[in-house]
Amino acid sequence: MSQNQSSGTAIGAAVLAFLCGMRYLSEAGTFVGQLAFLGPAPQYFVGMAWNGALTATLIVGGVLLLLRRTLGRTLVVAGTALALVATLLANGAVRAYFFAEVDGETPVTGEVVAFALFVMTFAALVLAVIRPTSDWLEGRRRDDEEPSEQDRLPGW
Repeated sequence: MSQNQSSGTAIGAAVLAFLCGMRYLSEAGTFVGQLAFLGPAPQYFVGMAWNGALTATLIVGGVLLLLRRTLGRTLVVAGTALALVATLLANGAVRAYFFAEVDGETPVTGEVVAFALFVMTFAALVLAVIRPTSDWLEGRRRDDEEPSEQDRLPGW
C-alpha cells in the first residue's frame, strides 16, 4: 500500500460540510422566519424541510466523517450531491421551494458569493470521494509509516 493515509482530505471534507451545513441552516431559518411573519405557504414548508434535511445530513455527516465512520462520508457525499443538483436544476418558479427569496431575490445575490458557495460544496464532494479519504477511513498506512500512538492503544 503506497497510498498516503493523511487525514487532511477527510478533515477538509468535514470542515466544508460543516460550512455548507451552516449555509443551509441559514436558508432553513429564513424559511422559518417567512412562515412566522408572512404566513403559511407551500414553498416555505418545502424549503424549510429541504434545507433542514441538508443541514442535518451535512453536519451529522461531517461529525461522523471526523470519527472515521463511512456513514459520515456517505452523508457528506449525498448532501453535497443533492445540494449541487438543486443549485443547478432549480430554476424559475421551482427555485422558491429550494432557496429563500426576499422580495423576489435570493439573499445571496452576488454572483461571486454564489459561485464561492457552489465551489465550496463541490470541493466538499470531491474531497469526500477521493482515494486518500477512503484510505484514511479504512485505516490504511503507507508501508514505511509507523502507526500513530492512538492506533497502538488497546481497543483502537
